[in-house]
Amino acid sequence: MLLLTLLSAGKCPKALTLVCGTKTPEQKLYVHAHHGCCGSSKSNNPNSRIVGGTNTQEGEWPWQVSLHFVGAAYCGASVISKEWLVSAAHCFQGSKLADPRAWSAHLGMQTQGHAKFVSAVRRIIVHEYYNSRNYDYDIALLQLSKPWPDTMSHVIQPICVPPFSHKARSGDKCWITGWGQKQEADDQGSAVLQKAEVKIIDQTVCHSTYGVITARMFCAGLMSGKRDGCKGDSGGPLSCQSNGDGKWFLTGIVSWGYGCGRPNFPGVYTRVSNFAPWIYKYVPSVFTEKERTTGKQSVYSCRLHP
Repeated sequence: MLLLTLLSAGKCPKALTLVCGTKTPEQKLYVHAHHGCCGSSKSNNPNSRIVGGTNTQEGEWPWQVSLHFVGAAYCGASVISKEWLVSAAHCFQGSKLADPRAWSAHLGMQTQGHAKFVSAVRRIIVHEYYNSRNYDYDIALLQLSKPWPDTMSHVIQPICVPPFSHKARSGDKCWITGWGQKQEADDQGSAVLQKAEVKIIDQTVCHSTYGVITARMFCAGLMSGKRDGCKGDSGGPLSCQSNGDGKWFLTGIVSWGYGCGRPNFPGVYTRVSNFAPWIYKYVPSVFTEKERTTGKQSVYSCRLHP
């Protein structure tokens, strides 16, 4: 394997530069990019439970991106703003893979080959401390050559980036998504975006399983196996839903593991909250002033418009 408190009753500001999707396709949420609206999906309650996954619906995971290298699907990524994506550093190892000219980002896509928006990649920023031996600091940012248009907001939305204070708790249920292999033995990925529900694994259990787990990693899956990311899912999101307001947060990034869906070997994910200061350095608009100064989530209000 290669391998969330923002909304309440109130009003939006007048500067309406970003359109965020909502729970129902006939409604749109208009908010300014700097006021933290993110993590909205047409389906905030997935009705199913990638290895062990099922097909998704169009617009169900609007932040999911397929990254294509020289024209072929290679890794996943997540939309965090109009022109920035988050992925895994290991997707860009080597001089050829590190060249942004070889990559394209496919957004608003359920089935491979049918993206609603495709952009070239202008810039790839791999974390300066990334360690290719143990996959520590396995995170990268990609800047699109052109921002996705507001007219695509029904199928493209940013996921919320968790502040440093956000903690993934053992037992929390989250979702992994991607077009990777459905089984470890498969030789090609899935044509349709897959989803699977997984649980955050206790950090002590995770460490005892692999022995090389750092503070910037965590495990998720099922100890019985059968639900996991696999080759081709790398860099994609582990999305966790806030209990308070239903917003989705990018809690993890598909990073590494032993095989795919094997019993007692859950997947290992990059802990995104640990990289909030690093992400802010390049994409300050994804954090509110309160989040930047205190590291805590902020409450913002957005009004639905017809």
